[in-house]
Amino acid sequence: FGLAALPARADGPAVSAPNGKIEFDAGALSLPTSFVGRFAGTLTLPVGDAFGVQADFSAAHSAGFTGSTALHVFTRDPQSYLIGGTLGAVWRPGESIIAAGPEAELYFGRWTIEAWAGAAMVHPDSGASHNGAFAMGDLAYYPSDNFRVSTGLSLLAGYSALHLGPEYLFGNGALPFALTGDARVGQDRSVLATIGLRLYFGGPPKTLILRHREDDPWERGGSLFPAVRGAHPQAPAKSSSSSPPVCDLRLELLVDGVCAP
Repeated sequence: FGLAALPARADGPAVSAPNGKIEFDAGALSLPTSFVGRFAGTLTLPVGDAFGVQADFSAAHSAGFTGSTALHVFTRDPQSYLIGGTLGAVWRPGESIIAAGPEAELYFGRWTIEAWAGAAMVHPDSGASHNGAFAMGDLAYYPSDNFRVSTGLSLLAGYSALHLGPEYLFGNGALPFALTGDARVGQDRSVLATIGLRLYFGGPPKTLILRHREDDPWERGGSLFPAVRGAHPQAPAKSSSSSPPVCDLRLELLVDGVCAP
């Protein structure tokens, strides 16, 4: 990913200690109307002081099983930025998606800007594969050290989605947990709303903002889900030859939405 040419960190290692998280969330999708559920996890390891690696995985069910995974390689100054590259994949009913590209985070006091973009390859079980660009970005704010609110936009295969979600961390003990929420609206007016529980492990006790900036980067397997990181994918909607393609919203893992061919 060309990380060797990046500047050295100004303060602190890229990853403070081996760490990870496990999360569960559930909710409902409006189009088509269905229940969605997801289980996901991450494992993040330091590579010396300069670099870190992270593996993501998730499994979701909503009109069929969907799985996703992602691998991050990055460097980070916990006071200023994270820069790296991420490769992710999603398997869902009828197709698989692979996405890869650079990832970045910028820290400004209580504000964080997060972005991931690059190229995606969509492989349907039948028919020809097709390639295209994808992009996702989030703006987050921490009203307090243990409370985060974020909003963002994703675009994959011509399908866009907007989301808003909070996270609140309870306690800084041996196994701290956070309550999460997310609401997503797709360009086809699909609405996806979920609530969840996130468990953090590894490393010393710390606040939510420090966990996000010193430990694991954002879980992209879940962002890629909806078009592969979000969270809850759906089976592609079918369209007749006389009608335009129908887009369906998938929950968070690599990309937040995808348009069925």
